[in-house]
Amino acid sequence: MASFPSFASTSTLKLEPDSTKHSTVSLLTRKSPSISYPKSQTSTPSESLNFQESLSVITDGSKIETSCYVPLLQECIERTSFSGAQNFHSHIIKTGTHEDVFVMTFLVNVYAKCGSMENAQKVFNKLPRRNVVAWTTLMTGYVHNDQSDVAISVFQEMLEFGSFPTNYTLGIALNACSAINSVELGKQIHGYSIKYHIDHDTSVGNSLCSLYSKCANLDSAIKAFLKIGEKNVVSWTAVICACGDNSKALKGLRFFTEMLAANVEPNEFTLTSVLSMCCTMLSLSFGVQVHCLSIKLGYEPNLRIRNSIMYLYLRCGRFGEALRLFNGMEDMSLVTMNSIIAGYGEMMELAKDDLSAYCNGTEALNVFSKLNNSGFKPDIYSFSSILTVCSKMFALEQGEQIHAQTLKTGHLSDMIVGTALVNMYNKCGIIERASKAFREMSARTLISWTSMIAAFAQNGQTQQALQLFEDMRLMGVRPNQVTFVGVLSACAHAGMVNEALGYFETMQKDFKIKPVMDHYSCLIDMFVRLGLLNEAFVVIKKMDFPPNEYIWSLLLAGCKRDGNTELGFYVAEKLLELKPKNTETCLLLLNMYKSADRWEDVSKVQELMKDKRLKKLMDWSWISIHDKVYSFKPDERQAYGAEMYDYLDQLLDKAKSLVGYQSLESFELLEVEEEEGKTLPSNVQHSEKLAVAFGLLNMPNAAPIRIIKNISMCRGCHNFMKAISSLNAREIIIRDSKRLHKFVNGQCSCGDYGGLL
Repeated sequence: MASFPSFASTSTLKLEPDSTKHSTVSLLTRKSPSISYPKSQTSTPSESLNFQESLSVITDGSKIETSCYVPLLQECIERTSFSGAQNFHSHIIKTGTHEDVFVMTFLVNVYAKCGSMENAQKVFNKLPRRNVVAWTTLMTGYVHNDQSDVAISVFQEMLEFGSFPTNYTLGIALNACSAINSVELGKQIHGYSIKYHIDHDTSVGNSLCSLYSKCANLDSAIKAFLKIGEKNVVSWTAVICACGDNSKALKGLRFFTEMLAANVEPNEFTLTSVLSMCCTMLSLSFGVQVHCLSIKLGYEPNLRIRNSIMYLYLRCGRFGEALRLFNGMEDMSLVTMNSIIAGYGEMMELAKDDLSAYCNGTEALNVFSKLNNSGFKPDIYSFSSILTVCSKMFALEQGEQIHAQTLKTGHLSDMIVGTALVNMYNKCGIIERASKAFREMSARTLISWTSMIAAFAQNGQTQQALQLFEDMRLMGVRPNQVTFVGVLSACAHAGMVNEALGYFETMQKDFKIKPVMDHYSCLIDMFVRLGLLNEAFVVIKKMDFPPNEYIWSLLLAGCKRDGNTELGFYVAEKLLELKPKNTETCLLLLNMYKSADRWEDVSKVQELMKDKRLKKLMDWSWISIHDKVYSFKPDERQAYGAEMYDYLDQLLDKAKSLVGYQSLESFELLEVEEEEGKTLPSNVQHSEKLAVAFGLLNMPNAAPIRIIKNISMCRGCHNFMKAISSLNAREIIIRDSKRLHKFVNGQCSCGDYGGLL
């Protein structure tokens, strides 16, 4: 960018445009005389003709008065009629009106509004005289057509030409600086406005506020706003948006209240900005008041505002209100559809149980189908949101269809979509396709690299995870906290103690990343897997902050497995001090105390569960076959007939005959109860066993079996799945409340972590 020309040679600032044949107060607001046309090629006035008739008149060579061109050209702008502008342009030249500076300047504006800056520039170059209005019109055209760098060049040329900018010209120049992030040039223009005492002008102040906001200088943006003499709605909206864009949402809401106190009525842009800040702060009460205000001001039908209100309700967990707004919309936009799909994704996270989450995911898929059938074209946000939903639902088939659609629409190369695909295939246990999606990405962000490293780690492919981490470093991508969680998790899966400790040290020394709870969790997980409980306890004692419930429960599970009662009871006491909120953790404590006949401590845990209102765990699994969901509970023996249970008995007998198989079934951990409060008999099989038997009976022989379970698998079920995957040569993928288990040929991707339970 060329340096900004010096204003030193201009002794006075001329705010009025150069005098021309016509007054040039404002090209866009100038009132034009009524249009009258002759019936023949005479100058006798006649009745007004419409736009198409006017085109016919000029086509047959009829003469038009000079003053009549402006309303006709204005009609071209309203219709975005480039061809109409060309026709009138030809007629203007034929009649000699091209010598009229006012008409030709207006023609520059018409071509710019129709998106043809090449024609606008040609008309400007042939102007008999160039006044400040002509220069400003051309600059405005370039800014509105996303060619702000050219607009700056035109501004510099204007100054060199000797034409003096008006306050409106300076506002356009500042907008151009904002668009290309040229803060230094903007500061020079700011200095010029201060020198000639027009920094208080509304147009200049508004543009300065927006410029400094975009350049992340909120203080300067607010100062520019405060200097404005007559603040209009654009001024207030600019400073409110500046606060929101610079992570000062609370300050933005305060400016909004000041705006209302000053009796300035907000417009749709003000309201959408304020609602966006309410989303950022999760301020539902303030947002509801803005919703009421928007209705009072008549903006209820406004789609942008309805979308903003709907998204606020979604972000604040008020899904009922959001769905009512969505269902009541006659007109929708792509933003509406994307918001509700993302909202259903949020509802899946907050659902009371996994089946409710699955139903919410199904609704999201229905909205996506409606989006495809309504004429809208899904964008990167549509695809990333629905792929995230598929990953949460374990919906591989639907995810594959969406993958094909991204390929067809050309969105596959996008980083956001590519990363969502990696996550979807990873969550569905198809690491090969996740890796393929990653390799096919044209460009990768840190999030992309981190997602793929975590995917390899979760699927037990440690060497691939560590190699990818080294590749990432060679590419110059700097890892963050989350990246190192993936790396340490990979080492933990493989029991690579030296490598894990090496990466832990590298993270701190080379990348100055301070360890957080997740990093320590990986190290403790690794030592517990290896049976090195004392080493795990040493890591806990070296932590800079108190261990959380998850870390103590990891160590307690290891103590229970290895029979280390001394350390186990110490850990149990620490857990009790934290008053755990997780039901499975409480049941682990119960089992620990029951096995040692410490009934007083059992009572303490039971009282804690009552105080925390922790419910008994309900064992529940489900499997999806041909878009139909089949759910299983241990107490529903008659639901699917005797054939499935007979087949399950056969599978159990086969598993018992397998060398090395251990049946460790126990309902003690689950403490599943019926509605009447009676404990289920010990011979009742866990739900995932029922689901896998049903899948083997009803799915094609080569098809992998995918099951979702609402709680952690016990050790006995884990051993059973390993045996069945080997005996039936079948891939079994189970996602429980803790992790993904992929059973292939008698091995599990979790590295037998299930053995801890």
